[in-house]
Amino acid sequence: SLGDPEKDDRPYAGWFYGGIGLIQDTDHRRLDHLELLVGIIGPTAFAETTQNDWHQYIGVDDAFGWDHQLHDEPGLMLTYERKYRFLAEMGNGFGVDFIPEAGATVGNVMTYAQVGGMLRIGRNLQADYGPARMRPNLSGTTYFTERDMVGRFGFYLFAGAQGRAVARNIFLDGNSFRDSRDVDSEALVADLTGGISF
Repeated sequence: SLGDPEKDDRPYAGWFYGGIGLIQDTDHRRLDHLELLVGIIGPTAFAETTQNDWHQYIGVDDAFGWDHQLHDEPGLMLTYERKYRFLAEMGNGFGVDFIPEAGATVGNVMTYAQVGGMLRIGRNLQADYGPARMRPNLSGTTYFTERDMVGRFGFYLFAGAQGRAVARNIFLDGNSFRDSRDVDSEALVADLTGGISF
């Protein structure tokens, strides 16, 4: 890679963070999720070391653009999401459900509002509200419950979409309080996703 990346390349950046979340499931029909992520963006996140050590391990050239990464900055994101589940049961644990969702995230890392939905068909759908996904993709959670499962095995096919109105994304817009690399960003974005989950 280039030692001085092109000006229209995303800024090099790493984010080292931890978080805490609260989840409330209401009668398998509604899931509320509040999450706080706190960490550090910039050289202190050790993304350069992580990437280049991995590159050495797999026999790939080092990435040389890290001298132009985002500067150190504390990072914070507070997210609230609500999901609803509309389930049509077909017997023996099989069913089809639709899960619309809406939420918002605020912070210096990302600030955006989101709406979306996921359609699933499979078995033991009530065990979760979709596959866990990293933000800012179509959101999922690590929430899982076995209490109403039929047998110990579940699976589903899923397809979903999410739209976001984005006010800030530090990985595109650059540092909040210091001059840094940045690229043009879009205010309205969308994702489509699909697959199978076991």
